[in-house]
Amino acid sequence: MNNFSTSHRSLTDMKFTTFAWTVLLGISSVFAQNVIPGQEVRVFKGTNGKEIKAALIDKTDTTATLLLENKRRAVVPFTSLSDADQEYIKSWNKEKALFLQKCLGLSVRQLLELRGYESFPMTLQGNSIIITAKLNGKDAKFIIDTGAGTSLLHTKTAEKCELKIGPMTEIVSGVAGDVPAGWVDVPTLSLGESLFKNRKILATDMDKDKPEGARSNDTAGLFGADLLSQLDTVISYKENRIFFRPDKSDRSEVEGDAAKSADAGIEGEVKHKDESLNFRIFKTRDGKTFRANIVSKTSTVLTVTLVSGKSQQVPIANLSDEDQKYADAWTEAGDFFLRFCGALTIEELLNLRKYNAFQYERRGNHIFVDGTLNDAEVTWMIDTGADSSLLDLKQANQSGCEVGPMDHKVYGIGGSAPAGETVMKKITLGKVELTNRRTLATDMSARSGRDLDYVGLFGADFMRELDAVITYSEKKIFLYQR
Repeated sequence: MNNFSTSHRSLTDMKFTTFAWTVLLGISSVFAQNVIPGQEVRVFKGTNGKEIKAALIDKTDTTATLLLENKRRAVVPFTSLSDADQEYIKSWNKEKALFLQKCLGLSVRQLLELRGYESFPMTLQGNSIIITAKLNGKDAKFIIDTGAGTSLLHTKTAEKCELKIGPMTEIVSGVAGDVPAGWVDVPTLSLGESLFKNRKILATDMDKDKPEGARSNDTAGLFGADLLSQLDTVISYKENRIFFRPDKSDRSEVEGDAAKSADAGIEGEVKHKDESLNFRIFKTRDGKTFRANIVSKTSTVLTVTLVSGKSQQVPIANLSDEDQKYADAWTEAGDFFLRFCGALTIEELLNLRKYNAFQYERRGNHIFVDGTLNDAEVTWMIDTGADSSLLDLKQANQSGCEVGPMDHKVYGIGGSAPAGETVMKKITLGKVELTNRRTLATDMSARSGRDLDYVGLFGADFMRELDAVITYSEKKIFLYQR
């Protein structure tokens, strides 16, 4: 927290803010000189005499919401601020706020990596998300499947990785039926810095009763909602990346559980329970990791602050290739700006971009959202593991979808099942509307042994089209319609 004792220092700070935006965003000097005062990071002064550098992002009739340099936010009563600050807040217009407009350039990836998430590129096979993990120390490709309540291994992969499969006395149910499964003791399953130790995961023959073209081939299994939820996963179709929090896994090598913070220093400031997320994860060439923020750099050395508060010098050449690129691009001015923008939530960032946000319902590890089908109110299961969206036959008929002859097939766990083609004349989720979409309907109710209370699977085909972002921490799904 930076305190300034004179108005001269406050003015200097405001000039530095304008300079930071100019360097980072390429704003012309003429435009920078004509910035409306206050539409930027500024120094607010409390009636208690304390000063704090912050950006105003929202207000009510009686309070202002400030983003602080340490990525916290403060909901501050007007009465606790100076008269000048109160006048500024009253005249502030959220839609025209320069700070928020400039944050539009911040990607979800930048936002999350600023908070200590680790990101991975998503490989798409059809519409399925594939990531490469290490299963018992060996490379293994998993499908990211929000519709799988628990993770699952392919029996062929378990055997290749020298994992013993227990008695096949368990049952796994899929869209095409039931298959026997057995428990496997998995010593390690890792994705980058996220590590799971000594887990029991079910294994089944994922190719059972499937024709050659529908088989899993080199797929090791399903990385299901149980593990996705634990890692506070974020899936971004627009950026083709998936993000995990290693500190939520079983790994203890990443430094620090939480940063020790000084007193808030301003009325209304809220400390985040995971202060260590204010520090980026860096990787070295020898495989080590550490959380830190860059303070300054030379052409060859970074000076960083660790979670513990200690300063340390790190040769840039010792970092991974990706982190070397990050270090080369780092500037003090750019970091100044990102420290504030990085305090936005994913919802705040995507709302600025006119995304539609939906609070989803968790049932076990599955996630559901409400919408309509042909103007009938329905609930959808969000399923990244479904290449194509799919309707339950009974629910489709009840929602006014005419289903054709059952001469198609759908494939999944359990093999294949008959399906009929239908047209969904109108689908809505909030303000998002899709019309005249062809899909298949199959008797999911009969195979589950009960009437479903959801209409079907909102699959990866629609999520790719709508640039979906799914967050397990904020428990929301975001959709953007062009």
